[in-house]
Amino acid sequence: MSGLFDLLHFNPLTFTLAFVVFGTLLIVLSTKVWGPVLKALDDRDDCIRNDLDQAKVAKEEAAKLLQEQREAMRELREEGKRIREEAIQLAEKQKHEMLAVAKREADEVLVKARVELAREKQAMLEDFKNLAVEIGVELARKLISKELDASMHGELLKASLVEMEEAYNKAS
Repeated sequence: MSGLFDLLHFNPLTFTLAFVVFGTLLIVLSTKVWGPVLKALDDRDDCIRNDLDQAKVAKEEAAKLLQEQREAMRELREEGKRIREEAIQLAEKQKHEMLAVAKREADEVLVKARVELAREKQAMLEDFKNLAVEIGVELARKLISKELDASMHGELLKASLVEMEEAYNKAS
C-alpha cells in the first residue's frame, strides 16, 4: 500500500493540514460569508415573490379595470342607442305635427279660396243680371220710343243680344 501512497505522493501531514485549513475556511466562510450571501439570496427571493405578487395583483386590477371599461362602453352604447331612438321618435312626432298643421292650413286656404270664388261668382252673376236688366230696359225704351216694324224689331233684339254677349265676355 505504501507503493500506492508513493505514487500519489500522499503525505498525511499535508493531508491533515489541508483538511484543517479547508475546515477552518469552511467555518469562516459559513459564519462570515454564507450568512450574508444566504440573507441576500433570501432577500432576493422575497423581492421576486413580492414582485410576482404585485404583478398578480396588478394583473387582477387591470382585468377588473378592463371589465369596468367594457361595462362602461356597453352602457354608453346603450345610452347612445336610447338617445338615438328618442330622437327618431321625437322627429317622427314633430313630422306628424308639422304635417297636420300644414294640412290644416292648406284646408283653411282651400276653404277661403272656395268662399272667395263663390262670392266672386255670385258678384259676377249679380253684375250679369243687372246688365241684362239694363239692356232689357234699354231695349224696351228703344222699342217704346220708336214704332218699329218687324224687321226693326228683330235688328234691335239682335243688337241687344250682341251687347249682352259682349258684357258677359267682359265679365268672365
